[in-house]
Amino acid sequence: WRSESVRDMATQERKMASFRFFAAATGLLLLLLCLSAQPAAAARAPRHLPRRPAPTSNDGEEPTSSSSHLTSSSLGGTPLPVVLWHGMGDWCCDNRSMGRIQKLISTELGTYVYSVRLGDTESKDRDAGFIGDVNAQVAQVCDTLASDPNLAGGFNAIGFSQGAQFLRAVVEVCPTLRNGSFPRVSKLISFGGQHQGVMEWPGCGDSVSGFFCNTLRALMAMGAYSDLVRSRLVQAQYFKDPFNYDEYLRKNVFLPHINNEVAGSRQSDYAKNLASLDLLLLYMWKDDETVVPRESSLFGVYNATLGAIQCLRQQALYQEDWIGLKQLDDKGGLMLDEIEGGHMHIDFDWFNTTIVHSILAF
Repeated sequence: WRSESVRDMATQERKMASFRFFAAATGLLLLLLCLSAQPAAAARAPRHLPRRPAPTSNDGEEPTSSSSHLTSSSLGGTPLPVVLWHGMGDWCCDNRSMGRIQKLISTELGTYVYSVRLGDTESKDRDAGFIGDVNAQVAQVCDTLASDPNLAGGFNAIGFSQGAQFLRAVVEVCPTLRNGSFPRVSKLISFGGQHQGVMEWPGCGDSVSGFFCNTLRALMAMGAYSDLVRSRLVQAQYFKDPFNYDEYLRKNVFLPHINNEVAGSRQSDYAKNLASLDLLLLYMWKDDETVVPRESSLFGVYNATLGAIQCLRQQALYQEDWIGLKQLDDKGGLMLDEIEGGHMHIDFDWFNTTIVHSILAF
């Protein structure tokens, strides 16, 4: 009886495994069909952001408090407008997240707030956080912000999760892409960004179905740097495999370029543009399990040779100042901080006191 039961269980497990494989394969096939049906934007977009021709552990790096940086960035006492860019699984105007933050800032400061929107419906804007060419999305946002008369006098910016590195790309690239015709960004605040990428699939958030999320995970596993995936799956465009760093440099179409990691093609304009900020404030959630490694929010990166996290100031990116972070730091404009909670856990009272009234109001 026992052996029969074991055989029956084994048979059932094989059937279930076959079913799960079939379901995953079906979902993956549907997604691949969807991706292949919309290659136009990716085909038109360059392999990295358009550019002008060239003219271990966190030891020793203590977070610096954000509340001490109160330099004025506005004219005539009126706070600058604010631009927001949401994270994956979210959309521009959700009343529980971006919409609430937009209303809070606007009400408290009486200033204009624009929340980046990449689709004309909620579902399209949310989907754009998963499927699309990030370079093309950043270029689209460059045009949108440059043409908004409310932002002509400059603005502050806040990026949430992947929206943080996308807004950093805006700061670095848009002035160059538009030949200097772009409003000045004074302060950039990053919440839980992946500035040094992720080495694991970051998940999808609560608002996305498990089936869709698992399908995307399977697509990433199939090959984040494959021709099909690397310019279509958003998360693949900041996936950084520390065990295949050379392949990352060769094939990732977004992150190594805005980080100026590719020797021989580094753009000095990117460093100059980022260093022109008055403040770059980076926050990492202490209990973040979505961003792996969580230290990526503070430009930390996993070093496969050392088998440990390398903090920002230990890296060539900082020491050789590839993107202007050292210049910012030298003038007191770079601040790293940690906050309690898991990924995208925002205490709105704290946000109102610390971010709105202590940073954006000046």
